[in-house]
Amino acid sequence: PGQLFHALTFLSQQLQIGIMVGMIMRLLLLFLCATVAHGLVVLPDGRRVHIIKNNILLDNVGDFIVERVEELAKKAIAEKGAFSMSIGSGTTVKPLSALAGGRVDFSKVHLFFGNERTEGEAAGKCFNSGQEVFACLGIPEANLHRVPELPADEAAEAYEAEIRGMPPSVVGTCSNGLPSFDLCLLGSGADGHCASLYPKSAQVIVSPGGHRAYLAAEGKGGITITIDAINSARNVMLSAGKASQSDMTRKCLAWSNAATNHNLPAGMISTGEGAVVEWILTEESAADMPAM
Repeated sequence: PGQLFHALTFLSQQLQIGIMVGMIMRLLLLFLCATVAHGLVVLPDGRRVHIIKNNILLDNVGDFIVERVEELAKKAIAEKGAFSMSIGSGTTVKPLSALAGGRVDFSKVHLFFGNERTEGEAAGKCFNSGQEVFACLGIPEANLHRVPELPADEAAEAYEAEIRGMPPSVVGTCSNGLPSFDLCLLGSGADGHCASLYPKSAQVIVSPGGHRAYLAAEGKGGITITIDAINSARNVMLSAGKASQSDMTRKCLAWSNAATNHNLPAGMISTGEGAVVEWILTEESAADMPAM
């Protein structure tokens, strides 16, 4: 009887351990699912809205951007031998360092700037803020297309001329005659700005229907890509992950006049010229969105 009792006690202990391990594994799986899962909504106008379940431990928004850039770069390089990307600065650029180590052939990647300071002490601000990332990725200097340090109007004209003069394998041409990057990667602000396209600014009110790819950024001492040029790209990715952006994202994505609303430049980015437009939100920045 004593041996039987000990055997039963041992089995009971093992069973309890097994149950505990199973519970821990289930909790872990639930945690992982919660951190990596995301939803996709395609709006009636064709814009794609990704809602990422982010958390304090993992940068799921950054990881998503990296995966999409890798996918688009490989596709463009396979199709035409080069990949052109317009970038800004800050949070949208830093995650790209994860692409180091051979994930993409950066000898065939060309980087352009969606906005840049060209005057005064701040000239070259966007380029300078990204230098560590560029070095990490091993992008050839000839493929880093810097904006010239000139008065803003002159810099915009010179930079646009350089882009229009690129080989078609690097920068194509949209049916509207504007240059067509393979990807425009953009951040955004709670006021609805992206690049240096600020609400009701001179560089915004000329769109849609403008014929310039770059313009001077009013009051900024620099230049910006235009909304028309963004809409002429093959792909556009715009991130808006902060809770403070929830009202902006609701207006940009749910208002029927978004494509012509100069108060919200980010909402004017459309699929009308054939671009694949992707908004990258978090549950916090999508909190005010209507049910879709």
